[in-house]
Amino acid sequence: MAEPRPFQLVIRGPPGLHGPGGETWRPERKTLALLTYLALEGEATRPALVRLLWPDTPEGAARNNLVHLLRRLYRLTGAALVEGQETLTLSAHVGVDARAPAGPDQLPAGLLLQGVEFDELPDFAEWLLAWQERLDARELQALTQQAAGAEQRGDWPAALRAAALLLELDSLAEEHWRRAIRLHYLAGDRPAALATYHRCRDLLRRELDCDPEPETVALARRIDQGERLPGPPPRGARELPLSMLRPPVLIGREAAWGQLEAAWAAGQTIYVTGAPGVGKTRLAQDFVASKGRALYLPGHPGAEQVPYAAAAHNARARLAAAPDVALPDWVRREVSRVLPELREGEVVQPIQSEADRLNYFLAHLEVVRLTGQGVAAVISDDVQHYDPATVELGAFFLTQSLPLGQRGDVPRHIILYRQGALPPLTQQRIDALVRSGMAAHIDLGGLDGRSVTALLDELGVTGPSVLARELHDWTGGNPQHLLEAVRHMHLSGEYSVDAALRERARTVTPLVAERLARLSPRALQGARGAAVLGDAFTLERLSEVLRLGLLDLTAAWEELEAAQVVTGERFSHDTVREAVLASLPAPVRTLLHRACARVLAGAPVHPARVARHWSEAGDPGQAAPWFLRAAETALQTLRPEEAGAYYDEAAAAARAAGDTDGERRALDARAQVAGLSR
Repeated sequence: MAEPRPFQLVIRGPPGLHGPGGETWRPERKTLALLTYLALEGEATRPALVRLLWPDTPEGAARNNLVHLLRRLYRLTGAALVEGQETLTLSAHVGVDARAPAGPDQLPAGLLLQGVEFDELPDFAEWLLAWQERLDARELQALTQQAAGAEQRGDWPAALRAAALLLELDSLAEEHWRRAIRLHYLAGDRPAALATYHRCRDLLRRELDCDPEPETVALARRIDQGERLPGPPPRGARELPLSMLRPPVLIGREAAWGQLEAAWAAGQTIYVTGAPGVGKTRLAQDFVASKGRALYLPGHPGAEQVPYAAAAHNARARLAAAPDVALPDWVRREVSRVLPELREGEVVQPIQSEADRLNYFLAHLEVVRLTGQGVAAVISDDVQHYDPATVELGAFFLTQSLPLGQRGDVPRHIILYRQGALPPLTQQRIDALVRSGMAAHIDLGGLDGRSVTALLDELGVTGPSVLARELHDWTGGNPQHLLEAVRHMHLSGEYSVDAALRERARTVTPLVAERLARLSPRALQGARGAAVLGDAFTLERLSEVLRLGLLDLTAAWEELEAAQVVTGERFSHDTVREAVLASLPAPVRTLLHRACARVLAGAPVHPARVARHWSEAGDPGQAAPWFLRAAETALQTLRPEEAGAYYDEAAAAARAAGDTDGERRALDARAQVAGLSR
């Protein structure tokens, strides 16, 4: 296997240069042109390059321009990316995306130097267009071979992925449409085949004002009439039964259920902890369902970095669950600090004193009281994602809820979190409540061997007699790992825990990654975009980030639901989102963060979210002003600690961008709030 290259040049799609330490640069246009020419041609003489890049400049001046361009590139990256004297070549330490072979699951790479104009360089623009056509033809040939090979093997998922990529490259070529129509039908999905034909017909009428060719119409007619088409049989099972997302019966939790009953009878706040995927959520939901109506408040990854982010998520969920509740004006005004949609034109003054903050806390408590009527218990899940400000607000709730709860004003609370994932101070508070008898703590472990056998029976899994024991030994009885393993076996048709599977999937993540590999390119795009958006995700925002119409995105989302990657507008499990993020190539991650930053900049979200996306996109100059806004927003809710941290990040971002004035302003502001945080 080749050694990884420390620099990566991206020339397909929006261009960029990625460094060995995660740096990302967008070189100037002529630098991009030079690097691209050398990347594709291999080498070029200085005279040829200066004629190409400075066609209207005298040769001596043009050669001087080339020298300065190479010096600027060296200062930018700190490395000699172009080598040679009279004949120049790209350094062997630079990898180029256009050289990498396209994989069967990759989206078409996009236009060369997309978004960069070269109107004043006609010879270079013509050369670029010729190379674009050459690369497109090469990609079409490779994808056509992949589709044909997969079809011959009867590997319908792989064949359909290649067919979808062919349509991405050339959506007006009817042979690609016929291939996709035929493959859907051979895979046993007649409705999808006919729907694909109708999309083809509508596109041709809209774009070319013509109907499909007779061959395409005849294929659709044969499928509509249910005729048999030549082709190998489908390989293995494809659909995942719903029971593999949520087994019908809760198994192996009798002891934990008894602990819940005892804590409920004692009127205690209940904390449930355990490893990721151990089944905390399912246990809590089933238990509360036995008592009455539950209000489920999930934690959101990424919210821990934004003051009152979790409080905002929870307030929205409470109000959505009780749409008939009318908030008093003072409550609406206070809560509108984190829910801008509640403002009615008035300007809400910043919190400037402890009395102001108490009033703000009481307003949130009033929302809890007003929306809690008829709710047996609130399940707060994944509270390791709560920000410190919300944790402080929650501690206030707990001090108030006992007397209120005795009057039936506030529902009971069951709080779930990952084992060992809470900040030390938060864990100390929980331990103190447990010691005082006000709270109970339940530590959930894996299923025992007998319960694993019962779970496989419940799912209807048939396999060798040793399968249950092998699965238990391999997964430690972790239900999420068990279910991912069973999903993998169901899709592959091989119900065994062999050495290859053990080596490939020591944790849940590789198993999820294999399931993700079966997705269509568009569905995978949707999962990646949602994972990067984090707690700011909505389908509407994802549509903007990916520049997809909502109808197209909805179809992709339906595929994600069928594959049990998402449930509703959430990932089916945190481990699934983590697997999606882990599979993101660095250039794709950068582009998605940049797109998220641009979309969220115009949305009513906390400025810190925008700042972090710009930081992850490798653009500290864009991040710095948003960190400043985040600091000012934190001060408005009397959170000087968070404000100081944001000023520090603003200063660091400005420094990285070479903005000394911006760095000084951030540090001066940091000094002014230092006294408030003491």
